[in-house]
Amino acid sequence: MIFLASILDQPVQGKSGEVIGKLDDLIVRVDQHYPTLSGLIVRDGRRRFFVPARHLQALNGIAGIARLASSTVDLQPFARRDGEVLLRQDVLDHQLIDVTGRRIVRVNDVQLASVEGSFRVIGIDISPQALLRRLGPRALAGRIVGRQIIDWADAQYLASAAPVQLKVSYDRLADLHPVDLARIVDALSYRESAEIVAALDNETAAETLEEVSDERVADLLEGMDQERAADILEEMTPAAAADALEDLEDEVAEQLLARMEPEEAADVQAHLAFDEDSAGRIMSTDFVSISASATVGDALAAVRVLEEVPDPLLAVYVTGENALLGLVRLRNLILADPATPVTEVMDGDLPTVHPEDRAEDAARVLAEYNLLAVPVLDKAGRMLGTVTVDDALAVLLPEIWQRRGARPFAA
Repeated sequence: MIFLASILDQPVQGKSGEVIGKLDDLIVRVDQHYPTLSGLIVRDGRRRFFVPARHLQALNGIAGIARLASSTVDLQPFARRDGEVLLRQDVLDHQLIDVTGRRIVRVNDVQLASVEGSFRVIGIDISPQALLRRLGPRALAGRIVGRQIIDWADAQYLASAAPVQLKVSYDRLADLHPVDLARIVDALSYRESAEIVAALDNETAAETLEEVSDERVADLLEGMDQERAADILEEMTPAAAADALEDLEDEVAEQLLARMEPEEAADVQAHLAFDEDSAGRIMSTDFVSISASATVGDALAAVRVLEEVPDPLLAVYVTGENALLGLVRLRNLILADPATPVTEVMDGDLPTVHPEDRAEDAARVLAEYNLLAVPVLDKAGRMLGTVTVDDALAVLLPEIWQRRGARPFAA
């Protein structure tokens, strides 16, 4: 195994052992799981020139020497090309994402190995000891020496770290839970987080932005193309989209609403009509309702034909003459005879809230009655939506975090 810090600024020898300069950097392309070394940058005084990797015969990390298979080199000044990543300049001391560990890490050294006749990047060392090694033997005196290696295949390189255009895949990030991805987006710089969100599909981007801090969401939406921003807002829950738009300049918010599909825009505007800390703002309008004359079989059929099933689907709500009569829990629907009238398996005595009620009051009702969701009714008794336990947690947890002290993202 070879570590970058052990060979940087060390002699580069020609075929006969003569020193032709010192190793200034190594060049790779990051479009592979384990990037292959494509060349060396050698420094001789003020001159920096390129040596193709095919001329490299050996890298000796212990001796700190790079040996070439030829003594003839092209001394034309090095000119960087698109797609090239310099390990010292663009990777060492930069931040990468540890996909498996779901965290941001700092690269303190780069691990290379000879694989099938070519040198490849196989890992990064994030240990503090790697920094000490770079400072020399005195810095290591009396200290425990160790390494903390992350496989390069588990590391996500950020294209914005390089000053040239790169083709970088972010497919692995899309597999992370939106909460984990949101923590990463929040912890990175705006440029880096925008780079990640730009690479996600609309649905994944929406799920992620729903978990990102309000300030960062506003910055990201304002910084992206408005068509793209509108597409992402359409995929967000109306409540989350309303919160996001409220943090934007009024003119920008109006422009984004105008670019959204009319139905989705109307849902968001309906939420914007309520105060930010009200039950109406946090409620979900995605629920299943059936007539009081329906049977259990009718209710199950109504659920089966839905193009999009509410998440979570906890119950089917029973209405009559535009008023909420009760609900049938999903468990009871499944166990009851399909011919049974829904009114016979319905829970009719339900606590409810109004959209103008405070969100905290809705959360209190959920806790006091041990409910998973509480219906939201207008003054005429018509059902507008539900406030779920998840909605309530989104209201209460920020207060708990503030009282305990927010925990920073561990890098």
